[in-house]
Amino acid sequence: MKLTGNPFVDTGLMTITALAGAEKLEHLDFSTVDRVFGDGRELAKQNLALKCFTMVFGTNGPLTQPAYKKAGKNQEIYISILRQLLDVAKTEGNAGPRCDLTGIRTDLDFHAVCAKALSGAGVAVPDQKWLGRDWVPLGGSLGNDAQALPVASRPLQVSALAVFALQYLPMGVFLFKGKLGCFQSTSEEFSQVWVANIVDQNKKRLALGDTEIIGKKGGTGWTLKTLLSCFDNVSLKPGTEAALWQFSNSGAGADCSVDEIPDSALAFIANARTRFMSEIRGLIDGESGDSRQQLFECIRGLRDYSGLYSYKKHNGASAEFYEFYQTEIMKADMGQLNLARKLADLMKKGEGSRRLKEICKPEFLRSIEGKTLARKYVIAHFSVGEYDRLFPSEHHPIRTGSSAWNYLRYYLTTPQGDRRPIAEMDLVMKTTHPKIVHIAETYRTVEPRKIKDVLDRMARRDIGVRWLQDKFCRLAEKHEDWNLGDWDEFACDEDGKVVTFELLFQLRLYLSNLYREVAGNTKGEAA
Repeated sequence: MKLTGNPFVDTGLMTITALAGAEKLEHLDFSTVDRVFGDGRELAKQNLALKCFTMVFGTNGPLTQPAYKKAGKNQEIYISILRQLLDVAKTEGNAGPRCDLTGIRTDLDFHAVCAKALSGAGVAVPDQKWLGRDWVPLGGSLGNDAQALPVASRPLQVSALAVFALQYLPMGVFLFKGKLGCFQSTSEEFSQVWVANIVDQNKKRLALGDTEIIGKKGGTGWTLKTLLSCFDNVSLKPGTEAALWQFSNSGAGADCSVDEIPDSALAFIANARTRFMSEIRGLIDGESGDSRQQLFECIRGLRDYSGLYSYKKHNGASAEFYEFYQTEIMKADMGQLNLARKLADLMKKGEGSRRLKEICKPEFLRSIEGKTLARKYVIAHFSVGEYDRLFPSEHHPIRTGSSAWNYLRYYLTTPQGDRRPIAEMDLVMKTTHPKIVHIAETYRTVEPRKIKDVLDRMARRDIGVRWLQDKFCRLAEKHEDWNLGDWDEFACDEDGKVVTFELLFQLRLYLSNLYREVAGNTKGEAA
Protein backbone atom coordinates (compact mmCIF):
# COMPACT_ATOMS: atom_id res chain seq x y z
CA MET A 1 0.00 0.00 0.00
CA LYS A 2 1.00 3.64 -0.42
CA LEU A 3 0.22 6.95 1.25
CA THR A 4 -2.80 8.69 -0.27
CA GLY A 5 -1.93 12.31 0.56
CA ASN A 6 -4.95 12.73 2.84
CA PRO A 7 -3.64 13.24 6.41
CA PHE A 8 -6.60 11.55 8.11
CA VAL A 9 -6.67 8.50 5.85
CA ASP A 10 -2.87 8.20 5.94
CA THR A 11 -2.84 8.34 9.74
CA GLY A 12 -5.38 5.52 9.76
CA LEU A 13 -3.28 3.44 7.36
CA MET A 14 -0.10 4.09 9.35
CA THR A 15 -1.96 3.13 12.54
CA ILE A 16 -2.84 -0.23 10.96
CA THR A 17 0.82 -0.56 9.94
CA ALA A 18 1.92 0.06 13.53
CA LEU A 19 -0.63 -2.41 14.92
CA ALA A 20 0.65 -4.99 12.43
CA GLY A 21 4.19 -4.49 13.71
CA ALA A 22 5.39 -3.42 10.26
CA GLU A 23 7.96 -0.66 9.75
CA LYS A 24 6.63 0.79 6.48
CA LEU A 25 3.24 1.21 4.87
CA GLU A 26 4.59 -0.42 1.70
CA HIS A 27 4.92 -3.64 3.69
CA LEU A 28 1.16 -3.61 4.34
CA ASP A 29 -1.10 -5.82 2.22
CA PHE A 30 -4.69 -6.92 2.61
CA SER A 31 -3.79 -10.22 4.25
CA THR A 32 -2.02 -8.22 6.97
CA VAL A 33 -4.99 -5.83 7.27
CA ASP A 34 -7.27 -8.88 7.66
CA ARG A 35 -5.05 -10.13 10.46
CA VAL A 36 -5.08 -6.75 12.26
CA PHE A 37 -8.86 -6.39 11.89
CA GLY A 38 -9.59 -9.98 12.91
CA ASP A 39 -13.22 -10.28 13.90
CA GLY A 40 -13.43 -6.51 14.45
CA ARG A 41 -14.25 -6.76 18.13
CA GLU A 42 -10.90 -5.36 19.32
CA LEU A 43 -11.24 -2.28 17.11
CA ALA A 44 -14.82 -1.71 18.27
CA LYS A 45 -13.77 -2.12 21.91
CA GLN A 46 -10.89 0.35 21.53
CA ASN A 47 -12.97 2.96 19.74
CA LEU A 48 -15.74 2.73 22.31
CA ALA A 49 -13.18 3.26 25.06
CA LEU A 50 -11.21 6.12 23.50
CA LYS A 51 -12.63 9.53 24.44
CA CYS A 52 -11.33 10.98 21.20
CA PHE A 53 -13.57 8.69 19.09
CA THR A 54 -16.64 10.90 19.35
CA MET A 55 -14.47 13.97 18.72
CA VAL A 56 -13.42 12.35 15.45
CA PHE A 57 -16.80 10.99 14.31
CA GLY A 58 -19.48 12.50 16.55
CA THR A 59 -22.18 10.31 18.10
CA ASN A 60 -24.39 9.50 15.10
CA GLY A 61 -22.32 6.61 13.75
CA PRO A 62 -23.44 3.03 14.38
CA LEU A 63 -20.95 2.40 17.20
CA THR A 64 -22.34 5.22 19.35
CA GLN A 65 -25.82 5.74 17.86
CA PRO A 66 -28.21 5.80 20.86
CA ALA A 67 -30.95 3.84 19.05
CA TYR A 68 -28.61 1.01 18.08
CA LYS A 69 -27.06 0.93 21.55
CA LYS A 70 -30.53 0.67 23.11
CA ALA A 71 -31.20 -2.35 20.93
CA GLY A 72 -27.78 -3.79 21.79
CA LYS A 73 -26.88 -3.96 18.11
CA ASN A 74 -24.31 -1.16 17.75
CA GLN A 75 -21.14 -3.28 17.70
CA GLU A 76 -22.70 -5.91 15.44
CA ILE A 77 -23.75 -3.28 12.88
CA TYR A 78 -20.44 -1.43 13.09
CA ILE A 79 -18.31 -4.56 12.59
CA SER A 80 -20.52 -5.79 9.74
CA ILE A 81 -20.13 -2.50 7.86
CA LEU A 82 -16.36 -2.51 8.34
CA ARG A 83 -16.04 -6.14 7.17
CA GLN A 84 -17.94 -5.30 3.99
CA LEU A 85 -15.86 -2.17 3.43
CA LEU A 86 -12.67 -4.20 3.74
CA ASP A 87 -13.98 -6.73 1.22
CA VAL A 88 -14.87 -3.96 -1.26
CA ALA A 89 -11.49 -2.30 -0.73
CA LYS A 90 -9.71 -5.43 -1.99
CA THR A 91 -11.30 -5.10 -5.43
CA GLU A 92 -11.55 -1.34 -5.99
CA GLY A 93 -9.14 0.91 -7.86
CA ASN A 94 -9.97 0.16 -11.50
CA ALA A 95 -13.54 1.39 -12.03
CA GLY A 96 -15.96 4.02 -10.86
CA PRO A 97 -15.57 7.72 -9.98
CA ARG A 98 -12.53 8.90 -8.04
CA CYS A 99 -12.58 9.10 -4.26
CA ASP A 100 -12.89 12.70 -3.01
CA LEU A 101 -10.24 12.03 -0.35
CA THR A 102 -7.65 9.89 -2.07
CA GLY A 103 -8.29 9.81 -5.83
CA ILE A 104 -8.81 6.03 -5.78
CA ARG A 105 -11.40 4.85 -8.30
CA THR A 106 -14.27 3.27 -6.42
CA ASP A 107 -17.71 1.86 -7.07
CA LEU A 108 -18.62 1.65 -3.38
CA ASP A 109 -22.37 1.65 -2.77
CA PHE A 110 -22.39 2.82 0.83
CA HIS A 111 -26.18 2.57 1.17
CA ALA A 112 -26.11 -1.10 0.12
CA VAL A 113 -23.35 -1.85 2.64
CA CYS A 114 -25.29 -0.19 5.46
CA ALA A 115 -28.59 -1.77 4.41
CA LYS A 116 -27.07 -5.26 4.53
CA ALA A 117 -25.59 -4.66 7.99
CA LEU A 118 -28.81 -3.17 9.39
CA SER A 119 -31.13 -5.83 8.00
CA GLY A 120 -28.75 -8.54 9.21
CA ALA A 121 -29.04 -7.07 12.71
CA GLY A 122 -32.83 -6.90 12.47
CA VAL A 123 -32.86 -3.11 12.44
CA ALA A 124 -35.03 -0.99 10.15
CA VAL A 125 -33.24 0.20 7.01
CA PRO A 126 -33.69 3.90 6.11
CA ASP A 127 -34.50 5.02 2.56
CA GLN A 128 -30.97 6.31 2.04
CA LYS A 129 -27.61 6.27 3.84
CA TRP A 130 -24.97 8.82 2.82
CA LEU A 131 -21.42 9.27 3.90
CA GLY A 132 -21.21 12.23 6.26
CA ARG A 133 -18.97 13.34 9.04
CA ASP A 134 -20.08 10.39 11.18
CA TRP A 135 -17.78 8.37 8.89
CA VAL A 136 -15.48 11.02 7.40
CA PRO A 137 -14.13 13.78 9.70
CA LEU A 138 -15.26 17.22 8.45
CA GLY A 139 -17.21 15.43 5.73
CA GLY A 140 -20.35 17.52 6.10
CA SER A 141 -23.87 16.32 5.55
CA LEU A 142 -26.15 16.53 2.55
CA GLY A 143 -28.88 19.10 3.13
CA ASN A 144 -27.54 20.33 6.48
CA ASP A 145 -25.48 23.51 6.14
CA ALA A 146 -24.95 23.65 9.91
CA GLN A 147 -22.09 21.20 9.42
CA ALA A 148 -18.49 22.31 9.00
CA LEU A 149 -18.28 21.39 5.31
CA PRO A 150 -21.79 20.75 3.90
CA VAL A 151 -21.61 18.60 0.77
CA ALA A 152 -24.45 20.60 -0.81
CA SER A 153 -25.01 19.28 -4.36
CA ARG A 154 -24.06 15.62 -3.89
CA PRO A 155 -22.97 13.21 -1.16
CA LEU A 156 -19.30 12.46 -0.68
CA GLN A 157 -17.70 9.85 -2.93
CA VAL A 158 -15.20 8.03 -0.74
CA SER A 159 -13.38 4.76 -1.37
CA ALA A 160 -14.02 1.77 0.85
CA LEU A 161 -10.34 1.70 1.78
CA ALA A 162 -10.48 5.32 2.99
CA VAL A 163 -13.62 4.80 5.07
CA PHE A 164 -12.17 1.63 6.59
CA ALA A 165 -8.76 3.22 7.36
CA LEU A 166 -10.42 6.23 9.00
CA GLN A 167 -11.79 3.95 11.72
CA TYR A 168 -8.20 3.52 12.95
CA LEU A 169 -7.63 7.28 13.09
CA PRO A 170 -8.61 7.63 16.82
CA MET A 171 -5.70 5.39 17.82
CA GLY A 172 -3.27 7.70 16.00
CA VAL A 173 -4.40 11.15 17.14
CA PHE A 174 -3.46 13.34 20.08
CA LEU A 175 -4.49 16.68 21.57
CA PHE A 176 -2.63 19.77 20.39
CA LYS A 177 -3.65 23.27 21.54
CA GLY A 178 -7.16 22.12 22.39
CA LYS A 179 -7.87 20.26 19.14
CA LEU A 180 -7.27 16.77 17.85
CA GLY A 181 -4.03 16.52 15.94
CA CYS A 182 -2.41 14.20 13.44
CA PHE A 183 1.06 14.27 11.97
CA GLN A 184 2.18 14.49 8.36
CA SER A 185 5.72 14.77 7.01
CA THR A 186 7.66 14.87 3.77
CA SER A 187 9.47 11.83 5.18
CA GLU A 188 7.22 8.77 5.18
CA GLU A 189 9.61 7.02 7.57
CA PHE A 190 9.36 9.90 10.04
CA SER A 191 5.55 9.97 9.79
CA GLN A 192 5.36 6.24 10.46
CA VAL A 193 7.63 6.46 13.51
CA TRP A 194 5.52 9.32 14.90
CA VAL A 195 2.21 7.46 14.42
CA ALA A 196 3.69 4.25 15.84
CA ASN A 197 4.75 6.24 18.91
CA ILE A 198 1.21 7.58 19.41
CA VAL A 199 -0.34 4.15 18.87
CA ASP A 200 2.04 2.62 21.39
CA GLN A 201 1.15 5.25 23.99
CA ASN A 202 -2.57 4.72 23.40
CA LYS A 203 -2.24 0.94 23.70
CA LYS A 204 -0.37 1.21 27.00
CA ARG A 205 -2.89 3.66 28.43
CA LEU A 206 -5.87 1.57 27.36
CA ALA A 207 -4.29 -1.48 29.00
CA LEU A 208 -4.24 0.49 32.26
CA GLY A 209 -7.84 1.63 31.81
CA ASP A 210 -6.83 5.20 30.93
CA THR A 211 -9.06 6.42 28.07
CA GLU A 212 -8.08 10.10 28.19
CA ILE A 213 -6.78 11.75 25.03
CA ILE A 214 -2.99 11.76 25.05
CA GLY A 215 -1.44 15.20 25.13
CA LYS A 216 -4.36 16.70 27.03
CA LYS A 217 -2.39 17.95 30.03
CA GLY A 218 1.08 18.28 28.53
CA GLY A 219 0.59 21.35 26.36
CA THR A 220 2.83 21.67 23.32
CA GLY A 221 5.64 20.39 25.54
CA TRP A 222 4.16 16.91 25.26
CA THR A 223 4.42 17.17 21.47
CA LEU A 224 8.06 18.24 21.72
CA LYS A 225 8.89 15.35 24.07
CA THR A 226 7.26 12.92 21.64
CA LEU A 227 9.23 14.38 18.74
CA LEU A 228 12.43 14.00 20.73
CA SER A 229 11.68 10.35 21.40
CA CYS A 230 10.91 9.75 17.70
CA PHE A 231 14.53 10.48 16.84
CA ASP A 232 15.52 7.37 18.81
CA ASN A 233 14.21 5.37 15.86
CA VAL A 234 14.71 7.52 12.78
CA SER A 235 17.48 9.62 11.24
CA LEU A 236 16.31 12.97 9.93
CA LYS A 237 17.08 13.60 6.28
CA PRO A 238 18.06 17.17 5.26
CA GLY A 239 15.09 19.27 4.19
CA THR A 240 12.50 17.17 6.03
CA GLU A 241 9.42 19.20 6.93
CA ALA A 242 6.27 18.30 8.83
CA ALA A 243 2.77 19.56 9.52
CA LEU A 244 0.43 19.19 12.47
CA TRP A 245 -3.17 18.98 11.31
CA GLN A 246 -5.60 20.16 13.98
CA PHE A 247 -9.30 19.55 13.68
CA SER A 248 -12.54 19.43 15.56
CA ASN A 249 -15.43 17.40 14.18
CA SER A 250 -17.96 17.98 16.94
CA GLY A 251 -20.70 20.60 17.15
CA ALA A 252 -21.35 23.51 14.81
CA GLY A 253 -17.83 24.85 15.44
CA ALA A 254 -16.06 22.05 13.57
CA ASP A 255 -12.95 23.30 11.79
CA CYS A 256 -9.46 22.44 10.66
CA SER A 257 -6.07 24.18 10.60
CA VAL A 258 -2.45 23.29 9.90
CA ASP A 259 0.66 24.22 11.90
CA GLU A 260 3.85 23.82 9.90
CA ILE A 261 7.10 22.54 11.41
CA PRO A 262 9.87 23.83 9.11
CA ASP A 263 12.95 21.79 8.33
CA SER A 264 15.13 24.11 10.44
CA ALA A 265 12.96 23.46 13.51
CA LEU A 266 13.05 19.68 13.02
CA ALA A 267 16.82 19.76 12.49
CA PHE A 268 17.21 21.76 15.70
CA ILE A 269 15.13 19.25 17.68
CA ALA A 270 17.05 16.30 16.24
CA ASN A 271 20.44 17.87 16.98
CA ALA A 272 19.44 19.18 20.43
CA ARG A 273 18.27 15.71 21.46
CA THR A 274 21.80 14.28 21.39
CA ARG A 275 23.23 16.98 23.68
CA PHE A 276 20.48 18.59 25.72
CA MET A 277 17.67 16.04 26.21
CA SER A 278 17.49 16.30 30.00
CA GLU A 279 17.78 20.10 29.98
CA ILE A 280 14.99 20.46 27.40
CA ARG A 281 12.73 18.22 29.46
CA GLY A 282 13.45 20.36 32.51
CA LEU A 283 12.61 23.56 30.64
CA ILE A 284 9.36 22.05 29.34
CA ASP A 285 8.26 20.90 32.80
CA GLY A 286 8.64 24.40 34.21
CA GLU A 287 7.11 26.47 31.39
CA SER A 288 3.91 28.55 31.44
CA GLY A 289 0.51 27.35 30.30
CA ASP A 290 0.41 29.84 27.43
CA SER A 291 1.24 27.82 24.31
CA ARG A 292 2.60 30.92 22.56
CA GLN A 293 5.35 31.10 25.19
CA GLN A 294 6.18 27.40 25.22
CA LEU A 295 9.42 26.02 23.85
CA PHE A 296 7.95 23.98 21.01
CA GLU A 297 5.99 26.91 19.63
CA CYS A 298 9.06 29.16 19.85
CA ILE A 299 11.16 26.58 18.02
CA ARG A 300 8.47 26.09 15.39
CA GLY A 301 8.02 29.84 14.92
CA LEU A 302 11.80 30.53 15.04
CA ARG A 303 11.29 32.91 17.98
CA ASP A 304 13.28 33.58 21.13
CA TYR A 305 12.17 31.56 24.17
CA SER A 306 11.66 33.33 27.48
CA GLY A 307 12.49 30.16 29.43
CA LEU A 308 16.13 30.53 28.40
CA TYR A 309 16.49 33.54 30.70
CA SER A 310 16.63 33.56 34.49
CA TYR A 311 13.64 35.02 36.26
CA LYS A 312 12.89 34.93 39.99
CA LYS A 313 13.55 31.30 41.05
CA HIS A 314 13.99 30.10 37.48
CA ASN A 315 17.70 29.82 36.67
CA GLY A 316 17.40 29.88 32.90
CA ALA A 317 19.22 27.65 30.42
CA SER A 318 22.84 26.60 30.47
CA ALA A 319 25.19 28.76 28.41
CA GLU A 320 25.77 25.84 26.04
CA PHE A 321 22.07 25.35 25.30
CA TYR A 322 21.43 29.09 25.17
CA GLU A 323 24.14 29.61 22.57
CA PHE A 324 22.99 26.55 20.62
CA TYR A 325 19.43 27.93 20.55
CA GLN A 326 20.50 31.42 19.53
CA THR A 327 22.77 30.28 16.73
CA GLU A 328 20.41 27.62 15.35
CA ILE A 329 16.97 29.21 15.85
CA MET A 330 17.64 32.95 16.05
CA LYS A 331 20.53 32.80 13.55
CA ALA A 332 22.88 34.77 15.81
CA ASP A 333 26.58 34.25 15.26
CA MET A 334 29.00 33.34 18.00
CA GLY A 335 30.78 36.65 17.47
CA GLN A 336 27.65 38.49 18.64
CA LEU A 337 27.23 36.22 21.64
CA ASN A 338 30.89 36.51 22.61
CA LEU A 339 30.71 40.31 22.43
CA ALA A 340 27.56 40.30 24.58
CA ARG A 341 29.40 38.17 27.13
CA LYS A 342 32.40 40.52 26.97
CA LEU A 343 30.17 43.55 27.62
CA ALA A 344 28.38 41.77 30.48
CA ASP A 345 31.73 40.84 32.06
CA LEU A 346 32.94 44.45 31.76
CA MET A 347 29.79 45.74 33.46
CA LYS A 348 29.99 43.21 36.31
CA LYS A 349 33.66 43.90 36.90
CA GLY A 350 33.38 47.66 36.51
CA GLU A 351 30.41 48.12 38.81
CA GLY A 352 31.78 45.82 41.48
CA SER A 353 29.95 44.10 44.29
CA ARG A 354 28.09 47.26 45.32
CA ARG A 355 25.82 47.25 42.24
CA LEU A 356 26.25 43.68 41.09
CA LYS A 357 22.93 42.49 42.49
CA GLU A 358 21.10 45.42 40.89
CA ILE A 359 22.56 45.09 37.39
CA CYS A 360 22.00 41.31 37.42
CA LYS A 361 18.24 41.70 37.81
CA PRO A 362 16.32 40.72 34.62
CA GLU A 363 14.48 44.05 34.52
CA PHE A 364 17.63 46.20 34.77
CA LEU A 365 18.37 46.27 31.05
CA ARG A 366 14.77 47.14 30.30
CA SER A 367 15.23 50.46 32.08
CA ILE A 368 16.77 53.64 30.71
CA GLU A 369 19.35 53.46 33.48
CA GLY A 370 20.37 49.96 32.42
CA LYS A 371 20.74 50.78 28.75
CA THR A 372 22.63 53.98 29.60
CA LEU A 373 25.10 52.03 31.75
CA ALA A 374 25.64 49.47 28.98
CA ARG A 375 26.32 52.25 26.46
CA LYS A 376 28.81 53.80 28.89
CA TYR A 377 30.88 50.60 28.81
CA VAL A 378 30.51 50.35 25.02
CA ILE A 379 31.95 53.87 24.65
CA ALA A 380 34.83 53.10 27.00
CA HIS A 381 35.81 49.65 25.76
CA PHE A 382 34.32 48.75 22.35
CA SER A 383 35.62 49.48 18.89
CA VAL A 384 33.17 50.57 16.22
CA GLY A 385 33.60 47.18 14.57
CA GLU A 386 32.70 45.37 17.80
CA TYR A 387 29.60 47.51 18.27
CA ASP A 388 28.60 46.98 14.65
CA ARG A 389 28.91 43.20 15.12
CA LEU A 390 26.92 43.14 18.36
CA PHE A 391 24.34 45.76 17.39
CA PRO A 392 23.98 45.61 13.59
CA SER A 393 22.26 48.73 12.23
CA GLU A 394 19.31 49.30 9.95
CA HIS A 395 18.99 52.60 8.09
CA HIS A 396 16.28 55.20 7.54
CA PRO A 397 16.21 55.76 10.40
CA ILE A 398 19.48 54.42 11.82
CA ARG A 399 18.47 51.96 14.53
CA THR A 400 19.44 48.61 16.01
CA GLY A 401 17.35 45.55 16.85
CA SER A 402 16.54 44.16 20.28
CA SER A 403 18.32 40.80 19.97
CA ALA A 404 21.65 42.06 21.34
CA TRP A 405 19.92 43.40 24.45
CA ASN A 406 18.50 39.91 25.03
CA TYR A 407 21.95 38.36 24.65
CA LEU A 408 23.37 40.90 27.12
CA ARG A 409 20.52 40.28 29.55
CA TYR A 410 21.25 36.55 29.49
CA TYR A 411 24.95 36.95 30.26
CA LEU A 412 24.27 39.54 32.95
CA THR A 413 21.64 37.53 34.79
CA THR A 414 22.80 33.93 34.39
CA PRO A 415 25.87 32.56 36.23
CA GLN A 416 28.36 31.28 33.66
CA GLY A 417 30.92 29.28 35.60
CA ASP A 418 34.11 28.43 33.73
CA ARG A 419 33.90 29.65 30.13
CA ARG A 420 36.21 29.32 27.17
CA PRO A 421 38.23 32.41 26.17
CA ILE A 422 36.70 34.65 23.53
CA ALA A 423 38.36 34.01 20.17
CA GLU A 424 39.55 36.66 17.77
CA MET A 425 36.90 37.64 15.24
CA ASP A 426 36.45 39.60 12.04
CA LEU A 427 35.28 43.08 13.04
CA VAL A 428 34.75 44.70 9.65
CA MET A 429 32.02 47.34 9.81
CA LYS A 430 29.18 46.04 7.67
CA THR A 431 26.12 48.00 8.77
CA THR A 432 27.49 51.28 10.22
CA HIS A 433 26.29 54.13 8.00
CA PRO A 434 29.23 55.40 5.89
CA LYS A 435 28.28 59.03 6.55
CA ILE A 436 28.91 58.46 10.28
CA VAL A 437 32.44 57.42 9.42
CA HIS A 438 32.83 60.37 7.05
CA ILE A 439 31.73 62.95 9.63
CA ALA A 440 33.88 61.45 12.39
CA GLU A 441 36.95 61.25 10.15
CA THR A 442 36.88 65.03 9.65
CA TYR A 443 38.29 65.22 13.21
CA ARG A 444 41.30 63.01 12.50
CA THR A 445 43.60 65.97 11.81
CA VAL A 446 42.49 68.18 14.71
CA GLU A 447 44.06 68.36 18.13
CA PRO A 448 42.99 65.63 20.60
CA ARG A 449 41.63 68.24 23.05
CA LYS A 450 39.10 69.38 20.44
CA ILE A 451 37.88 65.82 19.95
CA LYS A 452 37.67 65.50 23.75
CA ASP A 453 35.63 68.69 23.89
CA VAL A 454 33.12 67.30 21.36
CA LEU A 455 32.90 64.03 23.29
CA ASP A 456 32.26 65.85 26.57
CA ARG A 457 29.51 67.88 24.96
CA MET A 458 27.98 64.71 23.51
CA ALA A 459 28.08 63.06 26.94
CA ARG A 460 26.21 66.06 28.39
CA ARG A 461 23.84 65.95 25.39
CA ASP A 462 24.78 69.52 24.48
CA ILE A 463 25.25 68.34 20.89
CA GLY A 464 22.17 67.48 18.90
CA VAL A 465 20.41 67.96 15.58
CA ARG A 466 21.65 71.52 15.02
CA TRP A 467 25.29 70.44 15.29
CA LEU A 468 24.64 67.48 13.00
CA GLN A 469 22.95 69.69 10.40
CA ASP A 470 25.92 72.05 10.46
CA LYS A 471 28.36 69.19 9.84
CA PHE A 472 26.18 67.81 7.07
CA CYS A 473 25.92 71.19 5.30
CA ARG A 474 29.67 71.73 5.43
CA LEU A 475 30.29 68.37 3.82
CA ALA A 476 27.53 69.02 1.29
CA GLU A 477 29.55 71.97 0.01
CA LYS A 478 32.35 69.58 -0.97
CA HIS A 479 30.52 66.39 -1.91
CA GLU A 480 27.72 65.91 -4.44
CA ASP A 481 26.17 62.98 -2.58
CA TRP A 482 25.44 65.10 0.49
CA ASN A 483 22.16 66.72 -0.51
CA LEU A 484 18.69 67.15 0.97
CA GLY A 485 17.60 63.66 -0.11
CA ASP A 486 20.67 62.17 1.53
CA TRP A 487 19.88 64.04 4.76
CA ASP A 488 16.41 62.53 4.80
CA GLU A 489 17.84 59.02 4.37
CA PHE A 490 20.59 59.67 6.94
CA ALA A 491 18.76 61.38 9.78
CA CYS A 492 15.00 60.89 9.29
CA ASP A 493 12.53 58.05 9.65
CA GLU A 494 10.05 56.84 7.05
CA ASP A 495 7.68 59.71 7.91
CA GLY A 496 10.37 62.40 7.55
CA LYS A 497 10.76 62.93 11.32
CA VAL A 498 14.34 63.57 12.47
CA VAL A 499 15.54 60.61 14.59
CA THR A 500 19.16 60.92 15.65
CA PHE A 501 19.66 59.18 19.01
CA GLU A 502 21.36 56.06 17.63
CA LEU A 503 23.10 58.06 14.93
CA LEU A 504 24.71 60.42 17.46
CA PHE A 505 25.65 57.52 19.73
CA GLN A 506 27.51 55.80 16.92
CA LEU A 507 29.25 59.08 16.08
CA ARG A 508 30.26 59.40 19.71
CA LEU A 509 31.60 55.83 19.71
CA TYR A 510 33.61 56.42 16.55
CA LEU A 511 35.02 59.69 17.93
CA SER A 512 35.92 57.96 21.22
CA ASN A 513 37.94 55.38 19.34
CA LEU A 514 39.48 58.12 17.21
CA TYR A 515 40.39 60.13 20.29
CA ARG A 516 42.14 57.12 21.88
CA GLU A 517 44.02 56.52 18.67
CA VAL A 518 45.03 60.17 18.08
CA ALA A 519 45.88 60.80 21.75
CA GLY A 520 47.99 57.65 21.81
CA ASN A 521 49.86 58.71 18.70
CA THR A 522 50.47 62.16 20.19
CA LYS A 523 51.93 60.66 23.38
CA GLY A 524 54.09 58.37 21.31
CA GLU A 525 55.47 61.25 19.29
CA ALA A 526 56.15 63.25 22.47
CA ALA A 527 58.05 60.35 23.96
